[in-house]
Amino acid sequence: MTRKQSKQELKEYIEHIRDSEGNAVVDVALGENTELYDPLSLKGQKDLSGDIYDYIEAQTNVIPAIVPLRIRFHGNIAEEEQEEIKKMMHRHYVMRSFDVSWDLVANFRKMLVLCIFGVIMISVYLYFAITGSHVFVTELLSIVGSFSLWEAADALLLERPRLRQEHRNIEQSLNEHIEFVCD
Repeated sequence: MTRKQSKQELKEYIEHIRDSEGNAVVDVALGENTELYDPLSLKGQKDLSGDIYDYIEAQTNVIPAIVPLRIRFHGNIAEEEQEEIKKMMHRHYVMRSFDVSWDLVANFRKMLVLCIFGVIMISVYLYFAITGSHVFVTELLSIVGSFSLWEAADALLLERPRLRQEHRNIEQSLNEHIEFVCD
């Protein structure tokens, strides 16, 4: 399958799951065999089952972050419980958003420290290379400085875009519209 065919299939899939308002719709069946809540969560901090979040994320993973989401739960759920489920999902994605935000901050710090360290090591390397003394130390400084700059570039060019995309996907989930359909 060519890249063009793959893009066309993805476009057709997204158009297929969109509703009349332009939302990508994910239907979640909450049957009697579906465990709704995480058995490890307590009453005060009850959370939905990880299987539900996994299913939603698997279905929405290929949907661009700019497309709004509509999650429809199918099953007989009391109205009070519906509000609780909405709050649980919101809290879940807020916590994930904080986690990725902290990862972005840590990524920036790592990038900055490695860049500064790398520049210092390359500067010291250049000093020793010009003076012609300490050949072994000069080579070590060159390797350490180059490696530090390489890792800083990796943090900037590879890790940071992935984290930003993950943050956009979480923002998409935070803004999703949740509905309940009685079957």
